[in-house]
Amino acid sequence: MDYYQEKIGNLHTTFIETKKFKSNRIVFKFRAPLTRETLTKRALLAMMFETNNAHYKTQTDFRRRLAYLYGANFFTSVEKKGNEHIITAVFDMVDAKLVPESEQLLADAFDFLNDVFFAPNVSEQAFDEETFAREKVNLKSRLESIYDDKIRYANVRLIEEMFAGDVFAYPASGIISDIEGVTAQDLYSYYEEFLQNDIIELFICGNMKPSEVAPFVRKLRFSDREMRELAAWPNQEKKEERFVTENQAINQAKLVLGYQTGVYFGDTDFVPLQLANGLLGGYANSKIFINVREKASLAYYASSRLDTFKGFMIISAGIDEKNREEAIKIIKEQIKAMKAGDFTEDELAQTKEMYVNQLLETSDGAQGLIELAYNNVLKNSDLTLDNWIRKIKATTKEEVVTAIQKIHADTVYFLAKGE
Repeated sequence: MDYYQEKIGNLHTTFIETKKFKSNRIVFKFRAPLTRETLTKRALLAMMFETNNAHYKTQTDFRRRLAYLYGANFFTSVEKKGNEHIITAVFDMVDAKLVPESEQLLADAFDFLNDVFFAPNVSEQAFDEETFAREKVNLKSRLESIYDDKIRYANVRLIEEMFAGDVFAYPASGIISDIEGVTAQDLYSYYEEFLQNDIIELFICGNMKPSEVAPFVRKLRFSDREMRELAAWPNQEKKEERFVTENQAINQAKLVLGYQTGVYFGDTDFVPLQLANGLLGGYANSKIFINVREKASLAYYASSRLDTFKGFMIISAGIDEKNREEAIKIIKEQIKAMKAGDFTEDELAQTKEMYVNQLLETSDGAQGLIELAYNNVLKNSDLTLDNWIRKIKATTKEEVVTAIQKIHADTVYFLAKGE
């Protein structure tokens, strides 16, 4: 597997050349500051890209064209990394070398992508009203479904409370109350800003050499723009832990604890903190899973995860409402034990093995390789898969203990049945 990075035409491009897959993946990452004013428009725009355009005016025509390209696929998603909003556009196609007229297939694929981004279905400076109205309904339904998924809802609410006053509190997928106020004209106006201002990274993964693809990349009509590094934000100041309770008609209470870490992707403490998280609540052998769920039987599920672009940890558990205080007590005891180094070398070795296996599983897919490459681009790091595994194996118990000293309690959110 070989990595190449170069600017082709006006696009900063990363090639991941590999014969591991029978398909090739072309991924665009569009990045802009996370703001309340634009995030719902960006979520809608991402949905419009994957629906139709001026050349393929219905979703049926759009999908029929993909089928003609030997069963290609195109889809979009949105996310946030730190205080930046990212639209990801993915084009999957069969390895062109496996079909006749491989060069023509590549040409047709990039023509399709040019249509997606530069030939929207618009008239009189507005997106097609019928399509736009339908996608507004779809986005509203998608956001409403979060409320029905109480595990996800509780995590969203914890982040809203933990980062109140920070744009990170806003969800990348949009805000329901903002949907109605966006018009087809508003979205087209924002689309023009998007084309001019978003930072764009292109990733191409598969059995393609840069020299084979470069001529087609140059034909993509994106304008040149100044690159901007991922914005850095100061760590949240330590503050007294907040407790927030919300009551709903639910059967199982959701307990979510938020901790600030101040550790980011590629930092010296990044890998040691990942291992600390694995020992604490990341895997089935973790302290939280064993002590809260298995031994005390207080939780239906219990785990922890890290966000290493904003620098925080979330611990989640589904519990009976009456067990809240005991569950919090045992969870905090596990954090205290981790900070005291109360874990064995064998437990650390087992966690390292699971962490490495998780990375290898991720790298079994093209998107996993692309996301790793993008994280390195964003943080100007060299944490390749091989380097990452090497650092995991070399990390000592002392480094793990040092890393977890950095976390501090911020917010506890409890979704309860109430009276």
